[in-house]
Amino acid sequence: MLYLITFDHDVYTAPSSVGDLHVMEQDGESFDQLELSPVELPFNSDDVLQPALRHGFPHPRGLLVDGGLVDIMTAPSRLEKAASAQDELAAQLAELDDGPVSVENAGHFQQKGQDAREARLDHEEALGWANTARQDLLKQPINDRLELHWKNHGR
Repeated sequence: MLYLITFDHDVYTAPSSVGDLHVMEQDGESFDQLELSPVELPFNSDDVLQPALRHGFPHPRGLLVDGGLVDIMTAPSRLEKAASAQDELAAQLAELDDGPVSVENAGHFQQKGQDAREARLDHEEALGWANTARQDLLKQPINDRLELHWKNHGR
């Protein structure tokens, strides 16, 4: 999947790959032939612009970038939202478990607590890796040619 960020900071997707772009370039085809669909979910356009300025492709309406790079940029936020939803669910379930625990269920409740602690540690590790990958991407230098394209056509 590719993302297009327009000069107006609108974001679109295309069901194409970077390989498709290279073939189009070699064949002398224009990138504006790509089938684009607007991104419907709330989207931070900077999560598309930053990798596009480093590893993108000029497009008549903005910059194209590989979806995998956008995934790197959005991973920390997605992990935080998932953890928040999980915490809300755990709180709701905890409200249901307000009675005394029978002896035969004690092991089960202890295991649930251990599983929850392990899940939090796994989340913290995944979030650390995601933040590191995002920071590493942002540390890469901006491509002068792509920045010039953006500045010359952007508003």
